[in-house]
Amino acid sequence: MKNVMGLLCGLLTVSALSAAEFYVAPKGDDGNPGTIGEPFATIEAARDAIRSRNITGEDVTVWIRGGVYPIHETIVFGLEDSAPDGHRITYAAYPGEHPVLTSADGIRGWRKLTNAPASLPAIAHGQVWVADVPKGDAWRFRTLYDGEKLLPRARSAVFATTQKSVIREERWLDLRNIHFPPGTLKNWSNLEDVEILVRPNHVWVVNYLGLDNVDEDADVARTSAPSTYTMTNIAGRNGVPHCWVENVLEALDEPGEWVLNTREGNLYYWPESGKPGNFIVAPTLRELIRVEGTNVDALNGDVPVRGLTFKGLTLTCGDRDVWTLADKGIQHDWEMWDKDNSLLRFRGAEDCIVERCEFRNSSGGGIRIDRYGQRIQIVGNNIHDLGGTALLLCGYGPGLKDVNKGNLIINNNIQTCSQIHWHNPGIFVWQSGENKILNNRIHDLPYDGIVLSGVRPRYFGITDPVKWTIPDVIPLDIRENMLTIRHDEVGNPQNAAEARKFAHARNNLVQDNELNDCMQTLGDGNAIYYSCAAEGNTVRRNLVHHCARAAAQIRFDDDQEESTVAENIIFGPGIYLKHNNYVYNNILIDGDIRFRKETEPGSRVARNILYQTNDKLPFYDVAAPLEKLGIPDRNLFYARNEMRGKAEFADIQKLGIEQNSLFANPMFVDIENYDLRLKPDSPALKLGIESIDIDRIGLLDTPAFERIRSEGLLSTGSGSKIPDDATWLEEEKH
Repeated sequence: MKNVMGLLCGLLTVSALSAAEFYVAPKGDDGNPGTIGEPFATIEAARDAIRSRNITGEDVTVWIRGGVYPIHETIVFGLEDSAPDGHRITYAAYPGEHPVLTSADGIRGWRKLTNAPASLPAIAHGQVWVADVPKGDAWRFRTLYDGEKLLPRARSAVFATTQKSVIREERWLDLRNIHFPPGTLKNWSNLEDVEILVRPNHVWVVNYLGLDNVDEDADVARTSAPSTYTMTNIAGRNGVPHCWVENVLEALDEPGEWVLNTREGNLYYWPESGKPGNFIVAPTLRELIRVEGTNVDALNGDVPVRGLTFKGLTLTCGDRDVWTLADKGIQHDWEMWDKDNSLLRFRGAEDCIVERCEFRNSSGGGIRIDRYGQRIQIVGNNIHDLGGTALLLCGYGPGLKDVNKGNLIINNNIQTCSQIHWHNPGIFVWQSGENKILNNRIHDLPYDGIVLSGVRPRYFGITDPVKWTIPDVIPLDIRENMLTIRHDEVGNPQNAAEARKFAHARNNLVQDNELNDCMQTLGDGNAIYYSCAAEGNTVRRNLVHHCARAAAQIRFDDDQEESTVAENIIFGPGIYLKHNNYVYNNILIDGDIRFRKETEPGSRVARNILYQTNDKLPFYDVAAPLEKLGIPDRNLFYARNEMRGKAEFADIQKLGIEQNSLFANPMFVDIENYDLRLKPDSPALKLGIESIDIDRIGLLDTPAFERIRSEGLLSTGSGSKIPDDATWLEEEKH
């Protein structure tokens, strides 16, 4: 721990006594010189003063005083804002103060709605207030806040589409049409304001889509952008509700809800307290700060912004993403490539730092590192209550350009993110390699905690002979992954190995993180997930617990090769294995190892402890052909019901595997108090199993097991904001 802290301090030291200092304060003036006595009013003024000074050999600090800074135009730092070689330019909170950057603008002029429109539910009559807003596209916000509290937009009852589930080969067809029960959708006069939420055919994705037109006679509507998959019923669950309508007056039937009609220029709101408060605000931006260098699609020519630090700032109240026809989706459309949908965005940058900032109460994402992004440090931040992904590292699609790499994500607390786009991961690493993700706590999420992924070979037209019995022909214009492939560089790969050469999310280290209460809403997901990320990725010494809806806590999925899961402590659903990968020295409490049919003989499963307290749980779930299962050995098995456990262990050995393994109590130091180190006489040591250094796991200032020993493992996070009628969000495990 001391070594990690020492390294961290060395990386982050920025002198408080800079050679050049400027000051910004809410009551300053951009005509001032920017001194402590006469500060600027805006960060932009300080940025411009640094530009004009033409600094070449000194550090610079911009001290930002406490208070609120309205940001209604994205603050952009370009190449001219880079720090001189060997120096830094720091934008920092003044010591002991808390500057807040927000894109929120106030809604004023509220009046009680006296003549209720015919479409307003009777229950809302006499309860709704209305305010004037600009007509047309000038300010079509998708979220509304009371202060920083996100207010729910009116939504209809949940319904099922009338088109039944399709077979796999047809899920790419007809992505713009939704077939609905009579009367569910209407040709509203302000159709441009209306959106639907739909879970298209699968349990692992949700789409927010606008409407271009509604045919009430045919009961079919056309969406403004394609869905991820055909908007049929969820596969295998015909008739299960999976859609709703948002932002129509017919749905304004509960306190706290609101509806925006930009055709009329009206905002309708049913306040919980009976009267709108003084701080009802709407966002004006999705992106508050952008650091942008020169980005080119060619292999060479990028010029990054260098040497900027953001320290102690709070960013809040941004709007959420809206999909367009120009978007390029990455895996399962869990995110969009190169998109302005986060509070802070690096787009062509290196050697920058985000330290001890807070990203909160916003309906988009937190931080993105897009295109060229190297040696960027995301350190000690608090990221919570967001509508989208907390942290995204998004490189270039499959091809020869590999310039998003070598970043550090350490000691961040990430919770209750992805509350609008539920499928957004907490940390998403796509086509980005050699990154270190260390000592973070990630919890209370509707879906995956950490994802490492790329583009699977089937998007190149390569059929997996084990998983698919017929070719999976994906149209070239499909948004998910297809539009990111650099076709002129990849050529025509003939097999999965040739396609994986262009996967760039290799050699990432995910270590010493704590993940809990992920997978609270959607299905078929995991706390930590690999999929075609490339080789050399290591998930080591993480603690995962209370993700009961997960298909597995740690999962190797399609086309993931030559990566390692080692020294992790897992409570609940265990490890899901495919292809050639390695599972060493993990402790699984009430979790199994699943050998899927794609598991290859090159895989290794050794020196793990499988400890069961539940009589009904197996040690292994075997779907792979038995001749492939010579791979697991030298593992230790134990069940508190020893009779059942010994019988199951004997059955496993009858398969011809685990011949050098043991059934025995591993003799943890104190399992009841979550001390899972091994006693000196533990039989696990005889198998080569090593005790896990549990005190290095979790946030650096509050290690996971130190907190658990004082609070108990059952004391978890704050809880995800799952919609009340989410009974249709049943988990689907394969």
